[in-house]
Amino acid sequence: MQLGWATLQSTSEFSSEEGVGDAPDSYAYDGKRIKKWHVKCTQYGEAWAAGDVIGCLLDLDKGEASFTRNGRSLGVAFTGVRTMQPHLAYFPAVSVSYAERCELNFGAQPLLYPAAGYEPIQAPPSAAATSAATYLVTCLERLVTAVQPQPYGHSPGPAECVRDAEGAAAGGGAIKSSASAAAAAAAAAASVGKGGAEGLSPRFSIPWESWLLMGSVALEHLAPHLLDAHIIGAVLMPAMLRLTGNSSGTSSGTSAPLAAGPASGFPSPPIASLLQLFELCLEPELLAAVVNVLLEALSRRCVTAALVPEQFPYSGSCQYLALAVALASRPALRAAWLRAPGLWGVLEGFLTRKGPSPDDLRALLPHVWWRGCSELSGDRERMRAALQALSTAITRVEDKQYELLCCLLGSPGAGAATGSGPGGPSPSDDALLQFLRYLVHKNRGATRDVPPPGLSDSTVLISTYFVLVRMLRVALPLVDSFPAASLFVKTAIKADLEPVNSLVRLGGIVTHLCRESPVTSQAELAPLPVAPPPRAPAPPAHGPPSPSASSAWGTEPGPSTASPSRGLPIRSPSSGASGCPLSPPLACDADAWVVARVRACPRLAAEMLDLAMSLYAFKVASSVKITHTLHNSLAAGLSGMEEAERHLRKATASGGAAAGASSGAAASYVAYLQEAREHFKQDVAGNIRFAYLLKVVFFSGWKQEACLSLAGWVSRMLCSAAALPGPLLSYVPACYLDCVLDTVTSLRYASEAASVGPLPPAAQAPTVAAWRTHGSLGDVLTLLVTLLHEPRICTPDAKEALVNSLGSLLEQPGMLPELERCAAARELLPAAALGAFDSRLWHPVAQLLLRLVRGEGFGEELPGAASGQAGARASGREGATAAVSGEAAGGAAAGSVLFRGLLLDTLRGEGPALKTFLHRLFNMANWATSEFATTVSGLHDLRRRHIQEQQQQFRKAAIMFELVTGLLRLLEFAACRLPEAFLGSGAQTSLNLNRLLEVVSFVLSHLTDGGDGRRLTQLLTVPPLDSPAGGTAVGPPSVSSTMRVERSLLSEKVNRAQALAPVVGALLGLWRSSAEGTAAGGAGDGGAEASSSGRGSGGGDGAAAGPGSWRAALLEALLRHSDTHTDQQMAYLRAVDWRTALPGADPGGLDAGVRDFIELLSAAAAARRQQQAAAAAGAGEAEAPEELLDPITSALMNDPVVLPDSQVTVDRSTIERHFMHSQTDPFSRTPLTLDALRPNEGVKRKIAEWVKSRSKA
Repeated sequence: MQLGWATLQSTSEFSSEEGVGDAPDSYAYDGKRIKKWHVKCTQYGEAWAAGDVIGCLLDLDKGEASFTRNGRSLGVAFTGVRTMQPHLAYFPAVSVSYAERCELNFGAQPLLYPAAGYEPIQAPPSAAATSAATYLVTCLERLVTAVQPQPYGHSPGPAECVRDAEGAAAGGGAIKSSASAAAAAAAAAASVGKGGAEGLSPRFSIPWESWLLMGSVALEHLAPHLLDAHIIGAVLMPAMLRLTGNSSGTSSGTSAPLAAGPASGFPSPPIASLLQLFELCLEPELLAAVVNVLLEALSRRCVTAALVPEQFPYSGSCQYLALAVALASRPALRAAWLRAPGLWGVLEGFLTRKGPSPDDLRALLPHVWWRGCSELSGDRERMRAALQALSTAITRVEDKQYELLCCLLGSPGAGAATGSGPGGPSPSDDALLQFLRYLVHKNRGATRDVPPPGLSDSTVLISTYFVLVRMLRVALPLVDSFPAASLFVKTAIKADLEPVNSLVRLGGIVTHLCRESPVTSQAELAPLPVAPPPRAPAPPAHGPPSPSASSAWGTEPGPSTASPSRGLPIRSPSSGASGCPLSPPLACDADAWVVARVRACPRLAAEMLDLAMSLYAFKVASSVKITHTLHNSLAAGLSGMEEAERHLRKATASGGAAAGASSGAAASYVAYLQEAREHFKQDVAGNIRFAYLLKVVFFSGWKQEACLSLAGWVSRMLCSAAALPGPLLSYVPACYLDCVLDTVTSLRYASEAASVGPLPPAAQAPTVAAWRTHGSLGDVLTLLVTLLHEPRICTPDAKEALVNSLGSLLEQPGMLPELERCAAARELLPAAALGAFDSRLWHPVAQLLLRLVRGEGFGEELPGAASGQAGARASGREGATAAVSGEAAGGAAAGSVLFRGLLLDTLRGEGPALKTFLHRLFNMANWATSEFATTVSGLHDLRRRHIQEQQQQFRKAAIMFELVTGLLRLLEFAACRLPEAFLGSGAQTSLNLNRLLEVVSFVLSHLTDGGDGRRLTQLLTVPPLDSPAGGTAVGPPSVSSTMRVERSLLSEKVNRAQALAPVVGALLGLWRSSAEGTAAGGAGDGGAEASSSGRGSGGGDGAAAGPGSWRAALLEALLRHSDTHTDQQMAYLRAVDWRTALPGADPGGLDAGVRDFIELLSAAAAARRQQQAAAAAGAGEAEAPEELLDPITSALMNDPVVLPDSQVTVDRSTIERHFMHSQTDPFSRTPLTLDALRPNEGVKRKIAEWVKSRSKA
């Protein structure tokens, strides 16, 4: 956007590419690019933000053009502006790009920031009219602040001058008498002191009739001036704001008694008295016009109101919203406003919050602190104070927005019938629901890749969403069902008529669902039963509600109007100071009206929930995800800064010793590190400010408790839909699930430990214990495990988000014991995790499984080993309760004894679970290892790559190494705990063992002494400072310094022993199992955890064989896969100093493992010598005939089968392995199934005879 001045002649050159400032005699300022434009652009000004007020100043006498931002001058932008020539009349001009918009004010409304010495283009009202209006408004202001009307029938006080004025006004009906009465009223108000407008307590008391007469006389003269919107904005609105400030100087936890009057016995707030005068004395048409103009002006002020620290806690749009609430709280004024044609646009303005620019944010949070910060600017306490003040100011604004929308609740909207139908009040008659539907329809394209123009400001949707969340926190405890079919299925039939149909459903696209999966079951068409959330305990009473609670909201107390303290989340004003992380919103009088409306119309809560979820999908979800991205960026920036600081200390320490040899290289490297450190510091400071602002907006105060309550309720609703066998779950919009998952993830990111910085108590994440006490944790965990492998969920993003959220939860300390306590997790999680281990989700599922089973491998830390010994023997669901207590002491780092046993039971059960799991695990381990080796190889040729691409390759190498290590740990777990799947005489066990040894050989070839291993060693070796260009591609010093840092970081993240340890552990597991006397032996003391069920799903008939046959099978397989390279790899493993390489591991476990591994290598060497001796004696000269060998693997077949189409005989294990990739004949490519295979009995007899003859030889 380019904003400024242009002549008519210059506008002829404007086009889609050229705008204001691109032509001669046009001048513009662009705050987005921070430039000024006059044919060419130069740097000028500062960045602007949405809601800023930009003043365009043109001085034709001096020939200067300048600009202001929010009243602050940006300096003279242009000099030498041509004037006094033909065709050089300058006009305001603006050029906007796609989806940009602005509002221009030439003087029709009072300028927010008038500039001294400049006049608006449009002349304001005359000075006489403004002066008269100011005088009359001042009289009214003093009348309502300094004079208190007495109740009816009360004897008047000593107000003789007022009574005289009354008599004069009553005696004559002429304007002259009215003028005398007005003068007498002004004199009476002045007699009580000129400071009356600044205090709350009236100092003068007169009869009600006299007070009303004085007000009516003043309004009679003021009425003609109220026809001018400029007078209303410049004179009347500031006075009303001052009166509202006197009435709202307290916390918004309880509403001010805006409707109290002389008949109630309570003193009226000044603004309420003034509004009462307006209602009684102005004509209805004029009153409606004044109210509409006032609210429009207030709405515009809310759009431009910025948070200013000097005005805390009542900053931003708080004062304007307070006046709007005072107006909307009165039924007559609210009814007039609801008839206004631009009502919804005005409401959007009230819900808009001006976002700060980077400079504004720096003023809001001038001090930045993080752990390890040693700068003088990093003051923790001052930052905490600034955050707390900011949080309080935002809470004040949100409270007023909540009260304003509550005014619409129950009020008839535009075109609504005045009466309700026979079934009670209809939600469609509610003004609030009409406004929400307007917002949803207006923003229906917000989720597109290129959103259409004309959408609402993002802060409008965010503010509305949190108002609805607060309303739902009050309403949902009263609701025990949800009309899912009515909201999800019936709206789907309306195609494009409903905005919700533009949202993705859990089952896919709406049209596809309606065609392929129609909902016909009456059980699914009926409302879903949903248990209400637990009601928060009420704190000690803090006094009765306001005496005007009912009248202030336009309703009379009746049987359906409940007190906010009955079954609602109320928190006393003092409870906020305790720092409780899960405290519900402060109760206010508006809550009672929400309760009354929901009880009168229960469907209202469902409507609000559905509309809230639509708003969440349109904007809130993307804004919440920004906090996740910002958290990752902040963590990366802090890590980079720490690494730069550490390398700088190291380079400085070593630079002194090497100063004589390589002073130039060392100085260049040190300069690069210092520059990188400063860059990281600036980046971290900016990210911390923005991250904490988002945390205050999204997670502070009552929002955590209300969002968790909403997440728990939605979780129960989704579980209820999942319990039905039909397709109803597929129709649920994905935003319902996203809301739950984002809430879980966001609360984890909001914690102080995760964000590496301090937060005010209102923005700290709740602890696991507090979450459990709240009651929503169990609901969320049940939902995650129930939908983890739900076939009716076809949206890939939803599936991945489920797995990632569950894995993210398990990273939180203390969460794994909570998962063990969850009955649904114990029942469903093992099978669901194995089922979700597919070609798309294998990575997050592998990380999830690793968190459950880690802690027992070779070289792993065992923090919970001592506490888990007793539970290590427990297996199956019978040991669930006993294992929970042991897991709590071990922590998440030790995995879960309970889920290890449940996972083993699932893998040993009937079905292809083990076979599919191992197949996917073998493939992914090979792929990850190959990708890591390819990345390492590519890092040796970076001469022609950009510096950012080189850094990405280094980071990719670190990520791939971590992935390889995790997959190998899972293979180690399978080999140690499920040895019957690898050892024995069955075809499937033989296949599994061969594939395991293939993975072992493949990994060792890339990580030990091969070519890839040597390249990795070279890459992980950081050259000294005297080495030119850091040992990498020759280039500028900055590039070599960057690569030096990246290589140093990679050498710290890639510890080769961490990937080799699970390889050794897998071989040890099989070796120890073959040596023990049971078919279920395992590594360490976990052997008894295996079930004695005999056959495993992948074990063939090998489980029935004795331990001697297991050892023979293992040694035979090792000999088949051994060669000279294997001998070198095993020698490399034997030579590793495991204690030094893995300092965090248990030394005793390492020593025992090394002894057993040496024993394994000795046994393999003895078997090879025996084989070589037999071959030397001539026993091994005979080879198997070719017809007995598998044509694909060239190995002796064990179970030959005939392929029906190609008539080729292959081993059954070979074709089953092929089926894992393709259900076709490998020779003819025709479709083939396992049932179509026919055993080749002739070849099988020949194989048996040949083996028998070999045995005799």
